[in-house]
Amino acid sequence: MTKPQVRAFSYTRFVLGLFAAALFITSALLFWISYIGSLSIADREVERFARSEEALVRLVFEQRLSQLDAFLRTLAVENQLRDALEADDLAAATDVLERATLRRMGSQFEILVVDRHGAPDWANASYSIFRTDELLPADFRQRLADGIWQFRIVQRDGQPILLAAVALPVVRPEDGRALGRIVGGYVFNDSLPFMAALARALDSSDVMLIQDGTVIARIGGDDEAENLPETVRRDLARSNHLIQGDRLYVRSRLAAGDAMSATHVISVRPSETLKNVQATYRDLFAPFLLYVVAGSLVAAFTLHRVTMPALSRLVSYAQKIRNDTTDVAYDPGRIKEFNALGTALQDAFTELRDTDAQFRALIDGSLHGVSIHANDRILYVNDALLKILGYDRTDHATVIGMRVVDLFAPEEHERLNFYTRARSAGTSAQNVYEARAIGKDGQRVWVEIYVRETRWNGSDAFYITIADISERKRQEELIVRQANYDALTGLPNRHLFRDRLIQDLARAEWDHHQVALLFLDLDRFKNINDTLGHSTGDELIVAAAKRISQALGDRGTVARLGGDEFAMILPEAGSLLEIEEAATRVLEELARPLVVGDGTEVFSTASIGITVFPADGLEVEMLLRQADTAMYHAKADGGNATRFFSAHMNEQAAQAMETEHALRRALERRELHLNFQPIIDRKGNTVAGCEALVRWTDPVRGPIAPRDFIPVAEATGLIVPLGAFVLEEACRFVQDCLGEDIDLPMISVNVSARQCRDERFIELVRDTLSTTGLDPARLHLEITESVMFDETASDPVALLQAIRALGVKLSLDDFGTGYSSLSNLRRFPIDILKIDRSFVRDLEEDAEARSLAQAIVGMADSLGLEVIAEGAETSGQCDVLLNLGCHLIQGFHLGRPMTADAFRGFLRNHATASSTHTRSA
Repeated sequence: MTKPQVRAFSYTRFVLGLFAAALFITSALLFWISYIGSLSIADREVERFARSEEALVRLVFEQRLSQLDAFLRTLAVENQLRDALEADDLAAATDVLERATLRRMGSQFEILVVDRHGAPDWANASYSIFRTDELLPADFRQRLADGIWQFRIVQRDGQPILLAAVALPVVRPEDGRALGRIVGGYVFNDSLPFMAALARALDSSDVMLIQDGTVIARIGGDDEAENLPETVRRDLARSNHLIQGDRLYVRSRLAAGDAMSATHVISVRPSETLKNVQATYRDLFAPFLLYVVAGSLVAAFTLHRVTMPALSRLVSYAQKIRNDTTDVAYDPGRIKEFNALGTALQDAFTELRDTDAQFRALIDGSLHGVSIHANDRILYVNDALLKILGYDRTDHATVIGMRVVDLFAPEEHERLNFYTRARSAGTSAQNVYEARAIGKDGQRVWVEIYVRETRWNGSDAFYITIADISERKRQEELIVRQANYDALTGLPNRHLFRDRLIQDLARAEWDHHQVALLFLDLDRFKNINDTLGHSTGDELIVAAAKRISQALGDRGTVARLGGDEFAMILPEAGSLLEIEEAATRVLEELARPLVVGDGTEVFSTASIGITVFPADGLEVEMLLRQADTAMYHAKADGGNATRFFSAHMNEQAAQAMETEHALRRALERRELHLNFQPIIDRKGNTVAGCEALVRWTDPVRGPIAPRDFIPVAEATGLIVPLGAFVLEEACRFVQDCLGEDIDLPMISVNVSARQCRDERFIELVRDTLSTTGLDPARLHLEITESVMFDETASDPVALLQAIRALGVKLSLDDFGTGYSSLSNLRRFPIDILKIDRSFVRDLEEDAEARSLAQAIVGMADSLGLEVIAEGAETSGQCDVLLNLGCHLIQGFHLGRPMTADAFRGFLRNHATASSTHTRSA
């Protein structure tokens, strides 16, 4: 019993001290808060009083100015003063002013002056100790606005003088003419009437007027003005009131506005507020303290008597069940909460023993590997860990006692030992990390490790959970590869290529050497892909990737950017000759025939664009654009070539962009027009029709040739609105000719493959014919072979049949220069073949050209097609064509492209000549 009493006494002292301290601190804090609150309430009351007093001060101030203003206005309208001014009687005016100063209100004006035009200080009745020109100089009085009080502060002998001034005109009532101005000045310094009025209004026996921190007037008080305590001056500068000792100081601004911001009125009066609050709380403090101490002792003693026996029983029970593994029941006491805690402890210890047994069973059956170790030696491993590392269950005893690091690959030992030392030293170390374990057979196994502290057989240990993440690692590697490598060729993709380019450029800048960037595009890949199928196209891409890689060897990076585009980096490029030789090797490798699919032999050349860092540029984006530009120039030159980037290429690109912008503007403003070239039937020497040719004269750049803007329109898609414009204008021209009784049998309009791919093209032709009212039979649409073989958007046969269904005829332009065959001509609904000018040019000298032309005419006849030869520039060419059976001819010899008016004249003249020839015949 003695031992529990000693422990109970110690506990009581602790509870008493803690409870008493808490109660005392809380009570003192509440007492202090109450005291501060009372002071705050008193301060707010004084604050409201100060605001009210400021309102009274301003009211007295404004009343004083109002009284002075009224007096001065009365004086300004006195007949005697007006008469004196009108008669220029200075003595009479001075007499009026002096009599005014004898009145109660007039005597308060320190300055009373009448100014006349050109005669300031004309009459002066000022009796101030200050000179008028010192307080109110003439130039200041002239600037005074009539009837508005203005304030002026004048420094004299280091003291500020506060002056209020107002000017009023003296006017003749008959015509309102100003005779002069009367100016009144009121000095606030030592103004007894004003200070007395303030003292009465504020009910204070001590009132001061402060200007710029200096007392300039005071009434009442025991101290001299200059003896106002410095602490009071300083504190009142921050607040509008101050309680110091038994006095209340209240500061009020005399008037609103910036001009009077430094002018204040301070009133002083006795104040008992602070003393009363302090005295009240001083009297209450001793009883309050006694109550707090007594209450703390009683509460602590009661708490001890009630809780100590039950708590001792609870502690004793906890010690028993900790040392005894058998079930020990808790003996409840009188306090329900302690009984509940004892029962909970009993249940918790029972559950803990059960959980420990279950935990060991779970560890043994876990799918994750588990190891427990201490002092760098393995104490326990489960079967799952043995399986992960390739051990048998019979190896269990072999693993127990091994060093922990022996379960991991040698390259991991340094890192794992560092973690172990950090944990032993109590510093932070990673608890979750990945490492390569080593199996029984020496194979590496990627595992994820989770380490936490535990207790094992009463000692500190580390519990490790190990998960096999080999499959996840393989998936991560696959994801990384898919993100950075092309699936078809295995080459780096655009993302990895860009990353390597950035790194190579950074190294080159540091080491001061060149980097060559090459863009490669396979020539005619689309034709092979469309003709032989996508699988063959994929074979070609894979073969091209291998050949490019073989040609470069290990000198750089080869990447597939997409489609049939490849890119190469030569990170340590030598001279331009070496770069060109590398590109040439690539072209030679690609030029070798390739057997694909079922044994088909294909040839694939390429176009390569080259740019060099740092000569051509420093930025990645710039170099990529330049290599791409150079590649397109190589392709435009016929392919199977390399081109180094030059500034001229950028100029061409910039010029193309400028042309695009200007063309858009021209289409919006309809600045384009049509020229018309006649098609002559040489049999009857009649006009069979014409071809509409678009022309453009830019307001700034002048005439722009079609070869300069048509490719830009094709590339940018502007060919669609441009083609719509040409079609509509051509149809309208034919209708205009017919309206003028000029017969024009047909008009031919060129249509590009890009226009035909537009889903609204058929609707456009139909709507244009409907809008213009043109007979569809008079409209011929000229297409090229690219339209016939363009299957990117729709079936070309169906498209051409839809055009024919409208009644419009179709001409195949530039026949003989492409891939047209007799079978293709039979398949497509073509009405007219146009022999290309390249055949017509050599008809007179070249027998082979004549044979080709004759074959075309014969083939057309067999298919029931008409033939038009274009580009006839001599009479001999026309004669040969006529002899070959081609009588529809177009060319400079028969008529150059003409404006609309010129062509109408041509039609009239030709009709007249034909009629005359017929009559003469």
